[in-house]
Amino acid sequence: MFYQIAISGLSYNSLHWYESPECISIGERVLVSYKGRKTVGYVVGYSEHSPGESLGTIVERLDFASFLEDWRVRALLRTAEKHGGGYGKYFDLCFPPRFDDYYVLYVESLSPLLNFERITFQEFKKIPNYKDYIQNGLVRIYKDFSVKTPKPREEYYVTLKVSPASIRSVRLSSAQSRVVNYLLLNDGVSLSEVLEMTEVSRDVIVQLKNKGIILLSKETVLRNVQRNGVQLSQEQINSVEAIKTSKGHTLLMGPTGSGKTEVYLEVMKNYLSIGRVLYLVPEVSLTEQTLARIKRKFPELSVSTYHSYLTDAKRVEVWARAVRGEIDVLVGPRSAAFVPLKNLKLVIVDEEHDESYHNNSEPSYWLHTLLENFPVKVVYGSATPSLKHYYLARQVGSMDFAMLTKRYNVELPQVQVVDMKREKRVSNSISKTLYEEIKRTIEEGKSVLVFTRRKGFSRVQCAVCGYVLKCHQCDVSLVYHSDSEILKCHVCGYQTKLMSSCPRCGSTMFIDKGTGTEKIERELKLLFPGRVIGRLDAEVADEPEKIKQVFERLREGKVDILVGTKMITKGLDVYRIGLVGVVDVDALVSYPDVNAPLRTFQLLVQVVGRSGRNEKGTAVIQTYNPEHPLITYAQLQDVDSYYEAELKLRRALKYPPFSEMVELIYANSNKETAFETAEVAVSKIEKVLSIDEEVLGPTEPPIPKMMNKYRYQIIVKSLDARKIIRLSEELKRDFPGDWQVRVIEI
Repeated sequence: MFYQIAISGLSYNSLHWYESPECISIGERVLVSYKGRKTVGYVVGYSEHSPGESLGTIVERLDFASFLEDWRVRALLRTAEKHGGGYGKYFDLCFPPRFDDYYVLYVESLSPLLNFERITFQEFKKIPNYKDYIQNGLVRIYKDFSVKTPKPREEYYVTLKVSPASIRSVRLSSAQSRVVNYLLLNDGVSLSEVLEMTEVSRDVIVQLKNKGIILLSKETVLRNVQRNGVQLSQEQINSVEAIKTSKGHTLLMGPTGSGKTEVYLEVMKNYLSIGRVLYLVPEVSLTEQTLARIKRKFPELSVSTYHSYLTDAKRVEVWARAVRGEIDVLVGPRSAAFVPLKNLKLVIVDEEHDESYHNNSEPSYWLHTLLENFPVKVVYGSATPSLKHYYLARQVGSMDFAMLTKRYNVELPQVQVVDMKREKRVSNSISKTLYEEIKRTIEEGKSVLVFTRRKGFSRVQCAVCGYVLKCHQCDVSLVYHSDSEILKCHVCGYQTKLMSSCPRCGSTMFIDKGTGTEKIERELKLLFPGRVIGRLDAEVADEPEKIKQVFERLREGKVDILVGTKMITKGLDVYRIGLVGVVDVDALVSYPDVNAPLRTFQLLVQVVGRSGRNEKGTAVIQTYNPEHPLITYAQLQDVDSYYEAELKLRRALKYPPFSEMVELIYANSNKETAFETAEVAVSKIEKVLSIDEEVLGPTEPPIPKMMNKYRYQIIVKSLDARKIIRLSEELKRDFPGDWQVRVIEI
């Protein structure tokens, strides 16, 4: 038998034929010899007849079974054909790191003639002609995962000890009342859930326990009461029915705070009766709060999470349980979609527009391409959906559609736009209007979110000659970080101490430009002395646990103002936030990228939506271009009108979704070589394009030099991205070097 193999780690799409006398399943991992070294490969096809050239014989079967369903193999191949980067690399993503270190391969006898019942595969290989036993079906080979499951963390549960009638006679603080009211509807729940959902500190729980109102125990104790779930609105009920009865993939669209999560959970109830559910979130930091909500809805089910911050052993353990069918709901970011969850029936993609569903390192892909090839129900949800899905659902009709039109029991926040050309300022970055709104909000006992686009303090410029300090490896400005007093390149990671004088003119006078998180934080501390100012960016929150701690302090009212980057726009649901301030939106709008305006609009709507989740809130957007249509649509939170205008413009320009756009970047340490190679690439691309297709470039990208390599960019507007991806694979082989190829999705 001849088998078609995708080679692990190969950076371009290429399949190779190998022979084996054994019957091997599609999706199985095998060991093959490729270019003189043994490497892992994945079986993706077979033929009884010789396909011609074969690279040799399969050295060894690694698992003696396939963990990947046939449909998943096809989905992976189609994703690789659309985005490139190597078939094998997509299959690699389906297995956790150090996968082979955490199992033992056993051989079980199926014949009374064999003189063993069960031995390890290593012992079995010592038996002469052991492969004959395998081919004749006399043994069964299987993997036993020997991952040690850590002892579960001790959890406490909270139960009301007194009747609802007797509670009325007890004086309670507002925080204590929130806990009691929550327990009246959700008694016998975990302590961690109570703290998260009521946004109180542990001190409040202790006070209620001392008053004899609640009971803390290590086991769930349920009173004989009816546990009422959230009462769905008629819109939510209609959306649930629309999704359940739809035949294809569905887009669920609704404003921030409209109750999309409750729709997901209700839909899940239907599919969990026949199979398992994958629930995707854009960031690892969102997995825990999502996990808590699912467990509260389905306490009897096995719910787990999979992501890169787990230890290798834990990832293998979760993976093995998912494959065996021991997990009912798997929650995680992009990487969780590659776990072969047994009997998958439903996929939920929350905040489906988010850039985190794009993988920018090799292999570069959009996760939605993989999911589009899943033969199961997929629900994409967002207040600001991907433009492609909006177009398919609203204009083409090839995707099913469900919609929520208003927030659940609360109005959308009121948005003020401040013209920074005319507005008075109280500091370098904060307008008088924003200052007054912050002051009013924190005096009312609510919290404030302040969004800025970049971390760090600011760019540094010589006050005399205007020289901007730049990275010596990359053509980008260094960013000053006041906490550590260093200049850092946010592209390559280079860092250095702030120099005492300008390298061009020798002046010792420097000024700071821009609005980094550290700079905004310092300005707010000067404006609001005595108030607690927090910061959330990649510098202070490089792990999910640190992000969780920041959010917990915000929920408990221990932070008055939180300054942050995009991290604060994603799934943050804190009732006490009364104001959102956007400090510097203009640089995002003007960034030289075809999707920059769309991404900026989505970000504005999302960050504004963090305000007023319990009662009507306020948002302030500072801009030098208040007349920009994007700003106007964002102020009105009118997603439909903005998307319709954007689609009209893109149709005229033949931008996606009316074409497929591919970006190729070639980098070389020699600038002339980089440009000449890019020119050759353009000439090759032009030969395969039709009259309706176009190639632009080569030109320098926004970052023309990176890691001491000069870069040139080529943009192709094609009717079929796969054609350009195939040509890019040839370019990689003909011109070895630093290529970056990505399909620009929307």
